Amino acid sequence: MGALEAFLVVAHNRTLAAASTELSLSVSALSRRIQAIENYVGRPLFERLHHELKLTSDGEWLLEQTRPAFEALAQALGDLSESDARSVTLGVPPSFASAWLFPRFGRFKAAHADIDVSFDSSGAPFSKLGVSLDAVIVFAEQVVGDFYARELLPQAAFAVCAPGYMPAGEDVRTLVETRTFLLHDGLPKILPLWLEAMGAGGAQPRHIEYYDSGPMLLAAAESGLGVALTLGDSVRFYPGEGRLEQPYGEAIATPYSYFFVSKQSALRGRALRRFHDWIFAEASAEAQVRASLAL
Repeated sequence: MGALEAFLVVAHNRTLAAASTELSLSVSALSRRIQAIENYVGRPLFERLHHELKLTSDGEWLLEQTRPAFEALAQALGDLSESDARSVTLGVPPSFASAWLFPRFGRFKAAHADIDVSFDSSGAPFSKLGVSLDAVIVFAEQVVGDFYARELLPQAAFAVCAPGYMPAGEDVRTLVETRTFLLHDGLPKILPLWLEAMGAGGAQPRHIEYYDSGPMLLAAAESGLGVALTLGDSVRFYPGEGRLEQPYGEAIATPYSYFFVSKQSALRGRALRRFHDWIFAEASAEAQVRASLAL
């Protein structure tokens, strides 16, 4: 069982160093466990690459066959364990945690003082579900796979710029023809959706600059380098909100959203179910406030 656990953890971490940290084992001890299971089955389960371990076809087969069984065992133990009934490990993007979740988290702790929640922002969340994570919050257009996935926070798009960057009353087509647009290169659908919704479908901005970082994108807009198209929660996610203005007051629907994702069986756990219900109640309350402000 120890060797199988080592195999599962190495399979989702891809390196012995990361897996040894998760299991609190030395790299040499972990390596011996992997060698033991490979000797038992009589064939290699990993291809040793320079920086990582890659599953062989036999390794992929074994992972597919054994992971559900380990998840079922963990669930059975969790149903009986008092400690598991009071704990949740959640994978979260750092920006989401710092700007949306943590400001509200005190309310969860006040209402559910018996539940301990820990957070993981190290990445690769789906491979950790059912192994080291109970659930994850992910930013995506959709979630594919045999998961429980529920949309948590849909994201609308709008334009922001530094105060005074745009003359008062400037129409959208003039903006497109004369100003620089600042875009996130990971959100390619925002520009055409925004142009269409603003009555400038098919127009091509005079100049576009791309950024691979949300904070850099907004910092460029704050510095007067152009008009940034960003998502509804992004401005609150980063410092400098007071140095930006929203000239048109629009909120354009996009396909992007934050999702709550877990294994299908995970919500049978009492602690995760209570956290799930709380976070969706918070999101629903925020949506109602936004709707009332829009009236």
